[in-house]
Amino acid sequence: MRTVQAFMASALTVVQLAPGSALAADRWFLLARHGECSSIRSLERKFPDIGNIAEPDAFVKFMVAKGLKVSSKSVRVQAGSAFEVLVPERELSLLFVTAELCSKAEAR
Repeated sequence: MRTVQAFMASALTVVQLAPGSALAADRWFLLARHGECSSIRSLERKFPDIGNIAEPDAFVKFMVAKGLKVSSKSVRVQAGSAFEVLVPERELSLLFVTAELCSKAEAR
């Protein structure tokens, strides 16, 4: 988890926003450690019942409904939007990003 956090700090210049900030109605991806983006559907390996979740808020609600502790926060980036979601019980540290942050990496 420390590697992901270090990457986020250096690559995104993370600044916490107010918790009530609205998420953009954009298409969301998961940002991987080396900067590549993948579909949220890739989480089906860990959560086969994930369904059509397409945004960070819906994923947080899904985790809470499963009885898991979740922490989440918006992060400021130079372009687009980013949202960090941590699920310690499942050893997950996810960074949801909009397409602007995936422009240099092909989304899978």
